[in-house]
Amino acid sequence: MERRFSVMEGRGWLAVRETQGRIECKGEIPDDKSGLYKGWLIGASGRTLLGTFLPEEGKLCLSRTLSMAELERQGAWPPVGGEVVLAYTFQKKGRTPAPPQGWTWIADPARLMGEPLLARAWEGGGALLRKDEQGFLLARKFRHDRPFPLTPLFCFARILELEGELYVAFPFRPGGCPRLE
Repeated sequence: MERRFSVMEGRGWLAVRETQGRIECKGEIPDDKSGLYKGWLIGASGRTLLGTFLPEEGKLCLSRTLSMAELERQGAWPPVGGEVVLAYTFQKKGRTPAPPQGWTWIADPARLMGEPLLARAWEGGGALLRKDEQGFLLARKFRHDRPFPLTPLFCFARILELEGELYVAFPFRPGGCPRLE
C-alpha cells in the first residue's frame, strides 16, 4: 500500500511504500533553481531525514529505501506527513538580501548551541544572529504552514516582526545555553 503526501504547498509530493519490511520513499518537486532541498518523513513522534532532492529531467527527485525498524526507532513510522525544506540557497554574489538592521546571517547556528540535543533539533538551515549583553538571539522566519522551529525551546521563544516579516527568536547565554527572559 502506498501513502502519498503533498509537500511545498501542493507543488510536490512524497510517497511511501512498504516492501518486505523495507520502506521505499520517493518524492518529486519542481526545480525552481533556488538551491538544495531536503526531504523529511514525519511520524507521530519524530521525523527522519530522507535525503537531498536531485535534478532529473527538469524536476527534483528523491529516492531512498530505509528499514521499517529504523523509522520506528526515530518515531517516523507510521508516517503522518512529509516535509521539504530549502537547506542551501543558490544566491548569486551581490544578490544576498541584507539581514534586518542589527542582525547578521549565519549559515550554521547549531554550532553556537551548548547542548547537542538543541543543535540536532535546529534541523539545519541558517538563522539571524544578534548579540546582546546577556548572550545572543537566534531567529528564524516564522511560518504557519511549517513545524515550529526548535521545538524543545518553545517556551523560551518570542515572535518578532523584523522589516515586515515574522520571526521566532530564541535567547541564549554566551555559552549556548538557553535563557529565560
